[in-house]
Amino acid sequence: MDILHPHIKSGQASAKSKIVIGVVQGDTHDIGKNLVKIMLDAAGFEVHDLGRDVPAAKFIEYAEDVGAKIIALSTLMTTAMDSMQEVVKLLNKKGLRDKYYVLLGGGPVSKTFADKIGADEYSANATEAVKIANKVSKD
Repeated sequence: MDILHPHIKSGQASAKSKIVIGVVQGDTHDIGKNLVKIMLDAAGFEVHDLGRDVPAAKFIEYAEDVGAKIIALSTLMTTAMDSMQEVVKLLNKKGLRDKYYVLLGGGPVSKTFADKIGADEYSANATEAVKIANKVSKD
């Protein structure tokens, strides 16, 4: 990824919305998340990558600290999908749900699952994630 990233950097002069991205707790697979991160960065977003196996509370704490608009959650494991739901539950519990756009991605995730847990959207790939983030950034 370090080799690829400089070659697709778009050189955007100013950052769009801030995005916090990471692989949810219970999963360490981050190739897909890394691709989405690079694409968002190249599109001019300020991306804060929390890495992998990230506890739900850390997404919210970091989003609050940096003033993010979007929280992007990834997993490749069905067993970690509950952690995505935990992020949404914590946002609701803290009265912050309407403050953040919650975007989900990863192999076992679907639009149906995103709707079921109260997330805003699901993206099937990195290109779609950028399109969604661009739309959200304009709102």
